[in-house]
Amino acid sequence: MFGRKIDEKSISIPEVKNIMENIKEHMADIDPEEGMSHFQEITYNYVNSFTKMSHKDALKIKKFLMEKYDIEEIYAINIVNLDPKTIPELHMILEKSHTGKTLSDDELQEILYQIDELKS
Repeated sequence: MFGRKIDEKSISIPEVKNIMENIKEHMADIDPEEGMSHFQEITYNYVNSFTKMSHKDALKIKKFLMEKYDIEEIYAINIVNLDPKTIPELHMILEKSHTGKTLSDDELQEILYQIDELKS
């Protein structure tokens, strides 16, 4: 199965998992014996191992971080992928972000709290 790249966009691991689940369903419908390619299987297994939240929660959190705190998309995606639990972890993710550098520890703690709330 070969294709050409039409567009490129950064997405989180939960978003990749959602895409891979759709591919797996479609491949089973198209050719149940063939299934996914080796590369697709490896990707599917990887995202299942490393996804830390649901696709729906990932989209909500990414949107929240970008709209409320003006965090750049790539850093919002990294926060979704890594799902930090402490202020130092969040600091490490945001250390090169223009917006992240300006956030106080209280604001970072509020972000962590809001992420937990959005996942519930």
